[in-house]
Formats: sequence, structure tokens, C-alpha cells
Amino acid sequence: MAEEQQEPTAEAIKQRKKREKEAAKNAALGIEKFTVEVAGVFKPDLKKVMKAHGINNQQDIHQRLLINLIAADFETQAKMLRCVMTPFVVSEKVSRIIRAAGLKSLADDPPEPDDEIDIPK
Repeated sequence: MAEEQQEPTAEAIKQRKKREKEAAKNAALGIEKFTVEVAGVFKPDLKKVMKAHGINNQQDIHQRLLINLIAADFETQAKMLRCVMTPFVVSEKVSRIIRAAGLKSLADDPPEPDDEIDIPK
């Protein structure tokens, strides 16, 4: 049995046209979606910085950071990209998972005889 194809509703057609129009506008302006995933630990500090500088949009702050990074000279870029230590604690549970994965990796692909491997007890 062949199923009938249901015609899209007027609202669906309207929304599709709206999305197509938005996509064409974004393409003409060179706008692309750029997803950034970061650890949640940064969010409170990011919100403080944004509030202190009157920025109310996360996209805006990310664009400003990128613009400033790109516009900087090489030495300044290097300073901006230097990693600053953020408080970070590995929980016991995560530590056990990492250890188990490492031991499994060694079991799956044993080291060469002349490799120095120290496996804690």
C-alpha cells in the first residue's frame, strides 16, 4: 500500500520559507554557526566578566575574544593563548575510570619488551 504524502500546512510552508530566507541572508553576510563546548566550571566566571563589562550575550563575548585574538600581533597572541591554570580536581571515580582505561589499553596492545612501563600496584 502506498501511503499518501501529506501536504505541508500553511504554517509549515511559512516557517520553511522563513528558514530559507534566514539561511540566504546569513550566507550573503558570511555568517556561519560555530559551536563552542566548554566545561561548566567556566560559566559563573564568564557571567561575572560579562556583567562587569556590560556584555549580555555569550555570542558577543566569544566574537570579541576571537576578533581581539586575530587582530593581535604574534607575541600578544602567544600571551593570550598561554594556558592559565584553572582550579580542577579529578574525582576518585574519574581517576579509577582513567586508570582502568589505561590498564585495558596496555592489555589490548602490550608494550614492546624494551619499553619502560611502570604499573602501580
